[in-house]
Formats: sequence, structure tokens, C-alpha cells
Amino acid sequence: MPTFEPKALRQVFSQFPTGVTVITTRNAEGAPIGMTASSFNSVSVDPALILWSIDKGAYSLEAFKDCDYFAVNILSDQQIALSNRFAGRGEDKFHGFEYTNGLGDSPLLPEALAQLQCKNWSIYEGGDHLIMVGEVIDYKITENERPLVFSQGSYAQASPHYDSLNNSLDANQMETIGQREFLDDHLLYLLRAAYNQLSEVFYQRLNTATGVSPDMWRIYACLADGQPLSLDVLEGFVMQPRDALLDTLASIGSNIHFDNETVQLTDKGMQIAQKLLMIEKEYKQEVSNRVDDNSYAEMKRTLRKLF
Repeated sequence: MPTFEPKALRQVFSQFPTGVTVITTRNAEGAPIGMTASSFNSVSVDPALILWSIDKGAYSLEAFKDCDYFAVNILSDQQIALSNRFAGRGEDKFHGFEYTNGLGDSPLLPEALAQLQCKNWSIYEGGDHLIMVGEVIDYKITENERPLVFSQGSYAQASPHYDSLNNSLDANQMETIGQREFLDDHLLYLLRAAYNQLSEVFYQRLNTATGVSPDMWRIYACLADGQPLSLDVLEGFVMQPRDALLDTLASIGSNIHFDNETVQLTDKGMQIAQKLLMIEKEYKQEVSNRVDDNSYAEMKRTLRKLF
């Protein structure tokens, strides 16, 4: 049987985007239990079955093995803080947190994108995890919200691909029905298309110059002033859950000083950060050269007003 380095294998798995859920139940003493999981998936429509997997070393393992019911809270893209709250280990994640109760008193989290209340159907061995299969007894969905996505080690958002309409029709058809005019005048399409094209070039340059990934770049940029940051603060800046952030810090290796509480660049790390910032500065200049200085400055002011 082949063996793989766990961090590298997790990186491979993270190339497949998933949604983010918080699974909840009650333990034998009646205390609320919850954990963040991206391993959720549908199994069957008739009967209505879903599955997710739990690490055999998880603090809440026994509670989920022994429960009669559990709830799957599918998070919206506005609930990163909630995902991080339930991704920790062992602490009382429900302290000071308001929720309602579902089947078996499983906690239902407010403003979740969707909720599935499940009866514990079956449990299967799955290597270092157990595979939990649940029968859906009830469900709820919140309209007009978007899911929180986990992809390539970071939180992300799901939105229609900026090229989907272009690929669905040829140029003549688009001109005939006016879709080209619509796309050329649609703000969200223009913003999405500009971001995708500009970021792709920028990240390729970072990788070519220093072998730095987008996740690593965000860490270097946050720490480039030489000051230490706590993991909690850095976690929010780089849009990564704790486990993924720790993997990225491990990839940076000796270029950071990490004491389990704070992170700070070493002298060598500072040199790399300055090189990365120079690449970023040069790229910003290239972009600004496509328009005159006044237009570039006004564009940035306008974008800041939009969020």
C-alpha cells in the first residue's frame, strides 16, 4: 500500500472544491456538539440519504457515533466566522451562541444556507475516518444566499463563471439576441472578468519568480511590516481555516518564526516578502499604464465605495 506525506495529500484533495458545513448533535450528557466539515455529500434521493466523514481522533467522535439524530448546517458565504468557530478542538463552541433545536435537540444554526435534519442511518469504516450516513427527515433552505466554498486551502465564493455565457453561444448568436451588449454593460460580469484575468497573470508571476502560491503570498504580504500577528488575526486576513493555515505556514518553513501563538517573518522571510511586494508594485504599475493616472486613481476610489 502506498504511503503519502499527509500535508501534500491534503493539498491534492483541496484541489476539488467543496461546500462547508457544521454538523451538530447532542452528546450522552445532553450538551450541544458541533464541528466544521467539508466532507458532506449526497448519496440517494429515494431514500433520502447523505454522508459525511469524521476523524477517528475527533473530540466529538463518540457523540456522533452514539447519537440518534444529527443536523447538517450548510453555511453561506457570510459565515466564515461560524466555520472557524466550529473548526476548533475541544472547547465549548456554543458558549454565548444562540441557536434553535431540531430533531433529537440537534442545534440548528441561525442563517445557514440550508439545513438537513437527519436520523443516524449507518456508520462505515473509512481508514482514519468513520463514514456517517444519515437519512434526511426534514430540511430547510434560505433563498437568495450563496454557499461558502473551500477550495485550494482557502475559503472562496461560488458565482456563475464569467465565461459561461460566452461559451454557450457563438459570436453571431450573441450579437443577434443582444447578449454581448448585456455582458459589456453588466457590472458584476466586468468585475469578475477583470479579477480573473488580472489575478491569473499576477499569481503566475509570483510563482515563477519565487515559487510562492496565492496562499503563501497573502501570508507574506500580511507579515511584510516585520511585526508578529496572532494566528486568529492572520486566519481572518488570509481567508483560511486553521488547519489549512497551519499547512501553508509549514510550506513556508524556515522563513517564518511560529510559536503556536504568533507568526513573524525571519530575516530571510522579510527579504522574500520585499521581493514579492516589488513584483506586486511593478504589476500595479503595468495595470495603471493601461489607463491614464486620473482614471486609475478614480477607479480605485470608486471600487472602495462599493464595499
